[in-house]
Amino acid sequence: MVEHAQAPLGRLPPSVAPCGHRGCTSVFGERWGTAANLVTAARTVGTVALWGVAVTTGDDGWLLAALLCYWLGDIADGLLARLTHRETRTGAVLDVLADRLSVCLVVVSYVTTHPPATLPAAVFLLQFVVLDAYLTLAFTRWSLLSPNYFHLVDAPIYRLNWSPPAKVTNTVAVAVVVVITGWMAVATVLAATVLAVKTYSTVRLTRLPVPQIRSGCAVLDVHGRPEPSLG
Repeated sequence: MVEHAQAPLGRLPPSVAPCGHRGCTSVFGERWGTAANLVTAARTVGTVALWGVAVTTGDDGWLLAALLCYWLGDIADGLLARLTHRETRTGAVLDVLADRLSVCLVVVSYVTTHPPATLPAAVFLLQFVVLDAYLTLAFTRWSLLSPNYFHLVDAPIYRLNWSPPAKVTNTVAVAVVVVITGWMAVATVLAATVLAVKTYSTVRLTRLPVPQIRSGCAVLDVHGRPEPSLG
């Protein structure tokens, strides 16, 4: 079976049946105008606006506000999508792109006025903009709505990258160490550790079999047979 990405919610083509796994694409409607996507757009515009004020005034407080706008908005759009059952692959991809834009603006601007942060920032951006983006967008190879459900494909990669502890470590820890403590050596070691985790995850990802045709069920994509839903 091929994936029917445009099927409206609650109405399936006769050949496709819901698999029962939350996060699979067997029952979903692809759309742009969801509340979560609007939040993604708003938090990105807000981050860019606050960054603009920071660059204009040279005040690190505005740069911190831009970073907080990105962090809080990133939490809010994903949570809203899940609570309203309006998750879309389009929204997941837009979220990835908005994250990279927001983080690059803030980090590069911070390094410009704080040269000692150059090394940890460079290591962080290498993993976040290159490896993490590659890993995060890999969900599109399977019948998944977003990387938040990658455990249906590979549990270790999910735990290392998109479980709640992993998300905090991957995106927040280095910035907190740099801004709060100023310990650049510690921040560099932490960023290098995250880079190593991303490298391992990338190598593991390249070894996973990829279905030639998405079935609408990620578990079926992986195992070639349906397995019972865990609820």
